[in-house]
Amino acid sequence: MRSEEPVDLLYVNDDDQLRELVPTRLRDESDRLRIVTAGSAAEGERLLGARPIDCVLCDHHMPETTGVEFLRRVREDRPELPFLLFTNTGTEAVASESIEAGVTDYVIQETIENQAPLLARKIVTYVEHRRAQRERDRTNGRLHEIASVTDQVWWVFSPTWEELRFVNDGHEAIFGQPPAALRDDPTTFLDRIHEDDVDRVRLAMESASAGTPQVVEYRVEKSDAVRLWAQSRCKPITDADGEVTSLVGLTRDITDRKLYQRELTETIDQLEEFTATVSHDLRNPLNVAAGNLSLAASDSEDERIDTALDAVARMDTLIDELLTLAKEGRTLGDRREVPYREIVEQSYENVRAPASSLRVTDSVTLSCDAARLTEALENVIRNAVEHGGSGVALTAGVLPDERGVFIEDDGPGIPPEERERVFEKGNTTREDGSGFGLAIVERIVDAHGWDVRVAESDGGARFELLT
Repeated sequence: MRSEEPVDLLYVNDDDQLRELVPTRLRDESDRLRIVTAGSAAEGERLLGARPIDCVLCDHHMPETTGVEFLRRVREDRPELPFLLFTNTGTEAVASESIEAGVTDYVIQETIENQAPLLARKIVTYVEHRRAQRERDRTNGRLHEIASVTDQVWWVFSPTWEELRFVNDGHEAIFGQPPAALRDDPTTFLDRIHEDDVDRVRLAMESASAGTPQVVEYRVEKSDAVRLWAQSRCKPITDADGEVTSLVGLTRDITDRKLYQRELTETIDQLEEFTATVSHDLRNPLNVAAGNLSLAASDSEDERIDTALDAVARMDTLIDELLTLAKEGRTLGDRREVPYREIVEQSYENVRAPASSLRVTDSVTLSCDAARLTEALENVIRNAVEHGGSGVALTAGVLPDERGVFIEDDGPGIPPEERERVFEKGNTTREDGSGFGLAIVERIVDAHGWDVRVAESDGGARFELLT
C-alpha cells in the first residue's frame, strides 16, 4: 500500500502472543498503520479517551467484557468509528449481536499470515471512507452556512435531473415553492416557469446533461400576481472518463437588470429620435445661413462674411461631434478578433495628415467592434495632429504582458495637472476646439469594458488602452 496519511489503530486482545504478532504482521502490510494495543476492554476505553484513534480491531472472547459489549460502549460516544471484530471463534449469535450493535466488519481469525493483507486493506479502506465522509459533511456544513445567507439558489441535481441532491432555502424566494416540494418531485420547478420559456429551459437541461455548461434566462410566475426574471447557470461535473456525475448550478433573480435593460433601450430609442430631430432642425437653418453667406461672399470681399462662414462651418462640426457623443460609445456592434496594427493603421489613413508619420512597434489581437475602435483612435490621432502640428510623429504598440495597447506622439504633451481632465466633455485648449473628441474616445473604450488613461511619455502625449 502507498504511504499516505497515517492510520491510528487500537488493537484489543487479552492474548499476549496475538497482541504482539497481529500488529507486527499488519505493519508489514502497511507502513501507514500506527498501532497501540490493549489487554482488556477497560484499557481500550482508557486509550480511546486519551488519544485519537481512527479504528478499533478487537477480539470477542475476553474475560470480564466481551468484544460485543466493548463495541456497545464505544458506539455510545463514537457511532461512526470503524470497529472490526477479529476473533478465532464465532457463532451466528455473536455475529448477529455484533451487527445489531453496529460493528463495521466481522472477521473470523484464521492464520494471521494469510489474513494480514486482507485485514490491513479493510482497516485502511474503512478509515479512508470515514475520513471522506467527514470531509463531505464539513463541506456540506460550510455550504449550508454560506447558502443560508444568500438570496441566490444553489442546487445540485443528478445527471438526469431525477434526483435533487442539494438546494438551499433561496429556492422558495424565487420560485415560490418550498425546497421540500422540489425534493419530492425534482422537476416541478418547471411548473413555475412561463409557458413560452419552458421549452428553452428544457433544451438547456438536456444540453447540460450531455456535458455542456449552460446559461439560460427565463420568466418565473411565482403567483398570479407576481412574475420575475431569473437566470440559471449550470456546470456539469464529470468523472475521469468524462461521464457526467452531477449538475451543479446557481439561479438568481435578474428582474432589476431586465427592467434596467428595457429602460435603457427606451432611452436609446428616445435619444436617437431626439438627435435626428435636432440634426434636422439645426442643419436646415444652418444650411440656409451658409448658402446666403456664400452668395454674399461672391458679391463682396468683406472679411466679416468670411468670419461668419468660418463660424457656420464650426457650428456644423460641433453638431456632428455632439451627435456622435450622444449616440456613440454606449453600445457596440458585433465584436471580432482584429490585429491592433490593422486598426491603428486604418485610423491613421482616415485622418489624412500626410506630413505626419506612424510607426507600429508591435501588435496584438483585440476582440472589439473594429469600426468603433477605429473611430476612437482617429480622434486620438487627430488630437495629436492638432496639438503637435502636421509633422507630428506617432508611435503605437503593445503594453508589457499584453495588458493593453498604446499610441503616443512627439508633440508638446499634456501637463500632469491636465491629464485628469482631458476626457471631460468640452475640455479643450484650442480656441476652435470642441472638447468632445477625447470624450468620445473614453465612451467607446468604456463600452468595450476597457480603461483609457494618459500616461507618462518622453515629451509628447501617450494614451494607453488597458484591455
